Amino acid sequence: MGSQAKPLRVLIIGSGSAGLLFAQAGIPCTVFEQDTSFQQRPRDWNFGIYWAQSRLDECLTEDLKSLVETVQTDPTYKPSEASVLPVHNGKTGELLKNLPAPWSLRLKRKKWLEMISKDVDIKWGKRIRHIETGENSVTVTFADGTSETGNLLVGAEGAHSVTREYLLGPEEAALLPSPCVASVTITKLGREAAIALRALHPRYTISFHPNGTFTWHSIHDCSAEEPAEWTWMLMQTWRSDEPTGLEGDNILPAMYERGKAFGYPFNEVFRTIPEDTKVWHNRLAYWPTKPWDSRGGLVTLAGDAAHPMTFHRGQGLNNAITDAADFLVHLREMKEHTPEELAAAVKRYEAELWPRGNEAVQASHENTNAVHDWETMMQSPLFTGGLAQEVTKEDQAAKDIEAAGAGGVTTNGEKIAAESNNNENQKHPATSAVEEVQDPASV
Repeated sequence: MGSQAKPLRVLIIGSGSAGLLFAQAGIPCTVFEQDTSFQQRPRDWNFGIYWAQSRLDECLTEDLKSLVETVQTDPTYKPSEASVLPVHNGKTGELLKNLPAPWSLRLKRKKWLEMISKDVDIKWGKRIRHIETGENSVTVTFADGTSETGNLLVGAEGAHSVTREYLLGPEEAALLPSPCVASVTITKLGREAAIALRALHPRYTISFHPNGTFTWHSIHDCSAEEPAEWTWMLMQTWRSDEPTGLEGDNILPAMYERGKAFGYPFNEVFRTIPEDTKVWHNRLAYWPTKPWDSRGGLVTLAGDAAHPMTFHRGQGLNNAITDAADFLVHLREMKEHTPEELAAAVKRYEAELWPRGNEAVQASHENTNAVHDWETMMQSPLFTGGLAQEVTKEDQAAKDIEAAGAGGVTTNGEKIAAESNNNENQKHPATSAVEEVQDPASV
């Protein structure tokens, strides 16, 4: 009888959501992160899980599943079928609509990453410099001169992915600039403003202003009894084809000024941001997913490295979760656990990811443009359908056939109803809010 085959090893670049969820797939792997810890960067933010709750369950162990609600921005909040996202007229303050957000979660990024890093082998301070493939193996070299070899390299290092540039070349891998810009902060507010804002909704609210400004307001930490000690994630986004010139100390004054055009309580919210608050400002960017040469299944992408998108439709994290869940499905189908079998699993994973990622990126880009124009905003997918996952024609046709076979009525033309059920395995499909702020260093 021959000697036992050498165990497969996966190298994962990036300790964000995609990288750590891939590391939960049950195959020997190591995550390499350029930062020295989750706490290295002072800023934090929050993001949401809307339509990918059941796919997340596929990625997590039972003990981790029970911890998800504990890393919410408000751990006492109990998601329910009746959960909504309020949408307000920024100029008048009036409620425009409550978008359904059943079972949605709003998570603190750092606490979430710490949770899903449990039992994951992470090597910190590893900045990727070079990738080289061989026969059934890939070697990555880091800036500190060390190198590691495995059977698969997963680039999950975010929108500015070195791995994506390696696979496609600098020009084909380059991010495309959005016509929209964003200013984002994590801050405390005046007591009255904090109470008034939380009275609109315990977790979050958004507003559209007729002048083309979109604002996002979500509680980030409400553990203190005193409302003035609560922290919030606030965002202003707008269209600006030309450079804004906003940087450093002039970002916050511009946020104050833009906030003056809003009605109560939003004007009070922006007015009471403390003067020494750090605010990040950048132009949004995206990259429509396209097929890449995975070097025989040795190198692939996941998360924002595979489908960096603007955030107004809340698709980024949910697609990253889907990446990990899909990859896990193909790993579980492996019989012999050979390099060839792993490469075939990568090919199947990519065949599903490419069209899904491209559609999500393009739809998010179009929606970002729409929500900054008052005339088109009311018809935008965010306003009419929330943050539900888009349904493809193929998915809808399959559902119609299934419905007809069951004696039901097909849903042709009922897009929102279809969107809320576009994955038969989803226990809690949801439509909700801005899902993921791009890293403020790259927004």
